[in-house]
Amino acid sequence: MRMIPLIKKIFFLIIAILFVTSSLSADLANIYSLAERNDPSYRQVISKHRAILESKPQARSQLLPSLDITANTKRNAQDITTSGSSVGSDGEIDFNSHGYSLNLSQPLFHRDRFIALSQTDSQINESEAKLAKAQQDLIITVSETYFNVLRSIDNLEFAKIEVKSLSRQLEEANQRFEVGLSAITDVQEARAGYDLAVAREIQATNGIDNAKEGVRELTGEYIDEFDGLGKNITLIKPDPEEISSWTELSIEQNLNISAANFALETARKEIKKQSAGHLPTVDIVASHGYDSTGGRFGSTRTDRSSIGLELNVPIYSGGLVSSKTREAHEKYNDAMHYLEKARRTAQRNTREAYLGVISGISQVNALKQAVVSSETALLATETGFEVGTRTAVDVVASQKATSKARRDYSNAKYNYILNTLKLKRAAGTLSPDDLNLINAWLIK
Repeated sequence: MRMIPLIKKIFFLIIAILFVTSSLSADLANIYSLAERNDPSYRQVISKHRAILESKPQARSQLLPSLDITANTKRNAQDITTSGSSVGSDGEIDFNSHGYSLNLSQPLFHRDRFIALSQTDSQINESEAKLAKAQQDLIITVSETYFNVLRSIDNLEFAKIEVKSLSRQLEEANQRFEVGLSAITDVQEARAGYDLAVAREIQATNGIDNAKEGVRELTGEYIDEFDGLGKNITLIKPDPEEISSWTELSIEQNLNISAANFALETARKEIKKQSAGHLPTVDIVASHGYDSTGGRFGSTRTDRSSIGLELNVPIYSGGLVSSKTREAHEKYNDAMHYLEKARRTAQRNTREAYLGVISGISQVNALKQAVVSSETALLATETGFEVGTRTAVDVVASQKATSKARRDYSNAKYNYILNTLKLKRAAGTLSPDDLNLINAWLIK
């Protein structure tokens, strides 16, 4: 009987441990590490890249010797009937036959296969560029998702402050109305402002849950605690500071452009490969075999060997080669158009991100001062309401303006950080190490 309390204690201890370990906390770098291991979209790109790596050994195998062996054994039954007076030539006979054949083929000239092998280099390079681009996209996605959580947490904090302030104003409005110092409209305005603030608090709470679900979708883990952004972050201008330098860098290093260039090279070689369908092919062929068979006139055993060249000259294939060549030309044109689109998109994204960083610095500084001014104005309005020079409408409006200034300031900081990352992505220089700088701005 004494074992039962002990078992209960162990059971509750295990539950407590599981509860504690299930409550995870993380910073931006930790979230990225989890997403890198668990995000299905990113893992899918990795699997596709590994599959493309197999194209090279497959293409090489088409230029190497192929060797196969075939064997057979048969039971034969013959019923022979002949005309004339031959003796012993008629009748039924059963016998076995068997044999094998060893065949070797070595391609000497297959123009299309040599081109296919050279194509694999550009295909693999394209895949590597896409994989690197997927990693950069994951960094941006993780950062946006992480900051969505922090935005939601900030919104809840601002909503709680607003509810607390308007609750106090509603109480004061009731007291002033009860002693005849204000009209019922002040109470009604204060009540309306308070109710809207409560609704915003509920919405902000729900927003946190939704934002955390976005993190779970990326990482496969439920994260409860997130390191927040400190009050003071270092606002760094792009280096170099000229937008033209960033645009030139994006043309040279943007991973979308790199992938498009490799795809264009693959398409160019595809034209040559399809055109090679008109060319002859030459192979070395060799074989060795053995056959044994029986019959009415005794058994026969044959050993055979041969080696030589085999020439295959295509004459007419119903227009298939010509059609595939035209198709390859159009795919090449498609690849050229995609490359031009990638260049223009990279230029636009670079300029937008650069301007976002520059304007973001000004916005953060301006909105920081706007918060101070709004809080000062709110304090003055609340004091005026207490002495009867301002109405509840003024207080509600001032509180709303202050909450908006706080949210705008918070969002401006997050947008500035995201634009710095997007600028590096557009230039092709973004890496997981860039998250370490942002991590230094986070606090527990």
